[in-house]
Amino acid sequence: MADYERDTVIYGVSPDDKEKVGETTTSKIDESDLNTLLEQLKQIVADNELDVNFPSHILEQAREILDAESHHIDLSQLNSVIAECEKQRFLIENDSPYPEVRAVVDPTDDPEVSANTFRAWFLGMVSTIIFTGVNQFFTLRYPTINIYSLVAQLLSYPCGVFLAKVLPTRQWNLLGWKFTLNPGPFNQKEHMLITVMANVSFGGPNGTAYVTYIFQILVTLSTQLLGYGCAGVVRRFLVYPPAMIYPTSLSTIALNKALHNDEGRDEPVHGWKITRFRFFMYCFGGMFFYYWFPGYIFQALSYFNWINWISPENVTLAIVCGTITGMGLNPLPTFDWNIVYALYDPIIFPFYSLANVAMGTIIGGFFIIIPLYYKNVWNTGYFSIVSNDIYDNTGATYNVSQVLNSKGEFDIAAYEQYSPPFLTAGYLMAFYFSFSIYLAAIVHVILYNRREIMKGFKAVWQWTNAREEHGDVHNRLMKAYKEVPEWWYLTLLAISFVFGCIGCAIYDTGMPIWGIVFAIVLCLVLQIPYGMVYAITNSEVTNNVIAEFIGGYAIPGKPVANLLFKAFGYIACAQSIQFAADLKLGHYMKIAPRVMFSAQLVATIVGSFVSLGVNAWALDNISDVCSIDQPQKFTCAGARDFYTSSVIWGAIGPRRLFGEGKIYNSVLYGFLVGALFPIPFYLITKWFPRSPLRYVYTPLLFAGLSNISPYNATYAWAPLVVGFFFNYIIKRRFLAWWEKYAYVFTSAMSCGVAISAIIIFFAVEYHAVNINWWGNEVSYVGCDNDGCPLLTIPAGGIPGQ
Repeated sequence: MADYERDTVIYGVSPDDKEKVGETTTSKIDESDLNTLLEQLKQIVADNELDVNFPSHILEQAREILDAESHHIDLSQLNSVIAECEKQRFLIENDSPYPEVRAVVDPTDDPEVSANTFRAWFLGMVSTIIFTGVNQFFTLRYPTINIYSLVAQLLSYPCGVFLAKVLPTRQWNLLGWKFTLNPGPFNQKEHMLITVMANVSFGGPNGTAYVTYIFQILVTLSTQLLGYGCAGVVRRFLVYPPAMIYPTSLSTIALNKALHNDEGRDEPVHGWKITRFRFFMYCFGGMFFYYWFPGYIFQALSYFNWINWISPENVTLAIVCGTITGMGLNPLPTFDWNIVYALYDPIIFPFYSLANVAMGTIIGGFFIIIPLYYKNVWNTGYFSIVSNDIYDNTGATYNVSQVLNSKGEFDIAAYEQYSPPFLTAGYLMAFYFSFSIYLAAIVHVILYNRREIMKGFKAVWQWTNAREEHGDVHNRLMKAYKEVPEWWYLTLLAISFVFGCIGCAIYDTGMPIWGIVFAIVLCLVLQIPYGMVYAITNSEVTNNVIAEFIGGYAIPGKPVANLLFKAFGYIACAQSIQFAADLKLGHYMKIAPRVMFSAQLVATIVGSFVSLGVNAWALDNISDVCSIDQPQKFTCAGARDFYTSSVIWGAIGPRRLFGEGKIYNSVLYGFLVGALFPIPFYLITKWFPRSPLRYVYTPLLFAGLSNISPYNATYAWAPLVVGFFFNYIIKRRFLAWWEKYAYVFTSAMSCGVAISAIIIFFAVEYHAVNINWWGNEVSYVGCDNDGCPLLTIPAGGIPGQ
């Protein structure tokens, strides 16, 4: 929240309204009204005590007044607190109570400015086709090259400006419908609609892993439309509530404003007069040129495992301090922004989110995984500590083809003759805390966000527009546009269900129709709590593991069926949350909902066909594609991992891994831990509201723990350091600067890395123009690169499970 003593600018408020806000600071409180004001304070504290984003200093001052005896109350302090609360209420009604939102989202709208133009649709379709095709092409390569939506947003801007200059302005009349190809300057709404359409290419439909082309079309369209339909159904929970801020969306809007050079709400801050656009270009150019060093010229700057250079072959040193395959105990692990923001963007993530994730990673890595590993619990000492690979009893990567018959189904005799699967310490703990995070997210959201949930269910029960439940300025402004009827989204759900049923009924997949229903129900139930966690903290909880786990129990011995259950239960849910985030983008930018619906739907369908077409072309035209030693590294690692995972869970099954009496059975206690862990922190927050434990967000603690394999402390520590500087020090001391430049900075850095990485790949990596010197080799020498295990595998193999 804004610190008004340090920053007197109230963005998005008219001069007259500013005077009204100022009047609250000078009005005096009559002692006869003391009881009424105290009741107001009690209500303010009750409504916001669980909101970690509400200004803590206001709550603290309010509690001090409430704790004092009536004749000891400092009326001047009470005046001050009431004035702060009035400012807060004013912002809630006329702008946003969250500084992150106020920094980039305008509390005004001009309905005459439309996103529904020929330019937006043309560039949106071109972006969808190009970026979907490029991203799908590179998913076959390892390491992959990801072209993020920020790149599409950056490149589409000059194209839109160009079309605004060259297209004819003539007005056409088609059967009474008047339109023009060029309605004027390229506007921010058009640009954002193009970005939303391009976003479809960054979700990556996974129907490409299946066998026949017709079946791929059915499954891909089914999962994609299912996700979109689910997103529309839960708008009242994940889009309309002001508390659902979606930090990633705010970063996208910040780049949009910087490119359009919209300084309408900006004033010089802390002596900085530079515009957002110029600031963006400086940061973008700097990172574009700098990334050539960690990305190509001096690669040791990326994995800066300098501690291991002391003794590269020291196994213990590599296990504890290794940046590549170890636990990452290194105070200075990287100088590569690509590593810094790989999992947690240090500026987009609120600081308390980064702190929770880092705490979970440190606790999990150094106080749980390392002790388990050194005691050789579950035979983990024979493997690399955090690898997410699966091994057999000889230490080799598990060969799933050894346990399948000619029909692709599980062969128990072959399994007993070959080997049970073995998991690493890090991978097992990733499963343990993945199980924990599912129930922790549900319990936490019920405890802390029940008001938003009840408002949403109230709107469902009364079958009313959920916007009526929220009186903030953005919901009020969106009333100028026709809403998308609920039945449009329900129709999409029905169509997606029919497509899925047709595919599973016609082709021999082993997936029963009730399995599709079960998976869809799983998606519908879990997307609300998981979506709320993502919208508030920017930490994405996916039901990847739980979908595989449930599918393995529900449909045992059938890997293809497990793969399909995962597609309907996990992919659809993940896509639904991403679609909801895009709907929030449209909500912030005041894009007409029906235009958003049409754009997302068309882009989803087109992107699905492009993805399938590129995949089919690559499989037919790239020599030795998907082989391990493919010259251009098109080894299909992602698809192989996807299939291997389905075999482990669907064929071998969770019963043989985690069932009663099995070696990994105790990992299932993660469910119980996740269900119970949020409760004591909630009670502490209620009983001791001044305690710093109010900032503990249990799903994020488990998120840090669940990401420990194949990642390590490097990926949590590095963003924490950067986030402490930007989101704690700068945000507290120079709030106005942070509001104006922070999101622009992270967008510029991310764009610089992405564009530079693409050029590096095509210029010097695709044809293998290597620079062989110490700076590119030192990080990859020794046990940190090789993942040396703690123990040597016995001659007779690892003892069976």
